[in-house]
Amino acid sequence: MAGPQPQQAKWGARALVIVTGALIGVGLAPFAVGLLGAIVLYEVSARPFDWLVRRIPRRAAASLTVAVVLALVGLPAIWLTGQVIERLPAARAALANPHFPRFELPKSGFLSEIGARAADAASAVVAWLPGGVLSIGQSAAWALLNWSIALLGLYYLLASSSRDRDRFARLIPLSPRSVDTLRIRLREATQAIVVGTLLSAAVQGAAIGAGFRFAGISDALFWGVFASIATLIPVVGNALVWLPALVFMLVEQRYDGALAIGIFGGVLPPLIDRVIRSVVSRRMGQVHPMITLVGALAGMRVAGVAGLVLGPVALAMFFALLEIYSEEN
Repeated sequence: MAGPQPQQAKWGARALVIVTGALIGVGLAPFAVGLLGAIVLYEVSARPFDWLVRRIPRRAAASLTVAVVLALVGLPAIWLTGQVIERLPAARAALANPHFPRFELPKSGFLSEIGARAADAASAVVAWLPGGVLSIGQSAAWALLNWSIALLGLYYLLASSSRDRDRFARLIPLSPRSVDTLRIRLREATQAIVVGTLLSAAVQGAAIGAGFRFAGISDALFWGVFASIATLIPVVGNALVWLPALVFMLVEQRYDGALAIGIFGGVLPPLIDRVIRSVVSRRMGQVHPMITLVGALAGMRVAGVAGLVLGPVALAMFFALLEIYSEEN
């Protein structure tokens, strides 16, 4: 009996590779955030690692780089978690108080309506807390698992030799020149998006914290850090922090504090975001602001908070791949 024809064997091999890859992709889908996160962390830390590897052995440099990344992310997260836990009992007691809010409200008018809505919102928060804490705990467990995968993947990417990376690059169906171009675009886009996002969030949080300080609200440092993190949430962003404070100031008839929060929370942050993102994008990588916005919205839906970076990077690389493909064909 004659064996399969060469063309049939070729298509059979391709089908086998496609089916196997699809099955592996389905199995790895829950951990895709960690795997993609490893690539993002690698591109962000590539330059410091290159500086280290010229001075110490590669594996030692990889271990030190992973430790620095872990410290940069872990220490602020531990500090903020401790601050939130420290304030939870007082916040829960205040929200559960039947006389909340404890300031004197006007009997009628716009401010009375705001006060009533604030009291309803507080009651809703108290009712949501038990189930919400459980949901947050489950999400945190998955986030911790993917974060561990990202750090482990970062170590192996850094510790691997250039020969291993070249072997993987040969699997991409593009010319060597196009593969190098794609690699450069990936690094530039990743660094521009990560640096622009984090720097913009930090400066916006500092502005909101300054507004809280001028308004006479205690714990301005905590609220500034919290606003920096909330800035990473698309659409609503740091309005989750400054808008309730603005409403509180209006209800309390502290109009000077409301003006400070309105300027430093409502007016300055959008201007800061546009200036910083445009400057970083122009200097580090040509990433259009719409790519950042649309990618962040899509990424949040698929990958949660990590999608704020992974989404824009994936979208930017898709357009880069289209451009390279059109040049080759």
